[in-house]
Amino acid sequence: MISRVSIRYLAPFFLIAGFLFTGSPVFSAQPDNFTATMVSSGIEMPMAKMGAKSRVENPAMKGMVTISLGDAKKTIMLNTSSKTYFEQPTQDQQRAPDIHDHDMVFEKKKVGTETIDGHPTIKYDAVFYRKSQPEEKYKAVIWEAQDLKGFNIQSEVTVPPNLKFPGSGGKMVMKFKDIKLGAATAAMFEVPGDYKKVGSMQEVMGFGGMGNIEEMMKKMPKGQRPPKP
Repeated sequence: MISRVSIRYLAPFFLIAGFLFTGSPVFSAQPDNFTATMVSSGIEMPMAKMGAKSRVENPAMKGMVTISLGDAKKTIMLNTSSKTYFEQPTQDQQRAPDIHDHDMVFEKKKVGTETIDGHPTIKYDAVFYRKSQPEEKYKAVIWEAQDLKGFNIQSEVTVPPNLKFPGSGGKMVMKFKDIKLGAATAAMFEVPGDYKKVGSMQEVMGFGGMGNIEEMMKKMPKGQRPPKP
């Protein structure tokens, strides 16, 4: 079973991922319907987005799927192996920033152009943080694909250290491939009718779901690994 430390450590990854899927007055409007494969720390995760909804699968966690419903402020964890699910309100501090989040500050500056995997891109230096937590600033380099309506095809985010977890922080690199605009469907963000609701995240993860979590952690750069409990 995954430790509480690991669960808390992984939360910033999903927050940053959610941010990169989002349009804002500062960042060019991102496509709001697509499927893709998100690659980070050696892990390839199929994902989808439709409006305020997102879905991320993690093969290293054996059937675990995270569905975030932004409008409903709800997060659903699915286990496709055990056909179980757990849902909970999305905490404000864990929500991915979006254009409706008045607590967020976004800044970016164009620094050049590059070609990434055959896609012409504009390269930006960026900073984003919450007004309520100005000391926790995320610096990033972002590449927006011009032939994919400004899609953030690659990002390098510098994660600030968390004082609660010594050794945390460092650079997180995220890349997207197999991008298909307009391919997401409503069913991708719904719980199948034959799934059973369980009472905790640990329960939905516990059915053989965490066998490869240590392997996933080992693939992370040393500066990004969580401390041992």
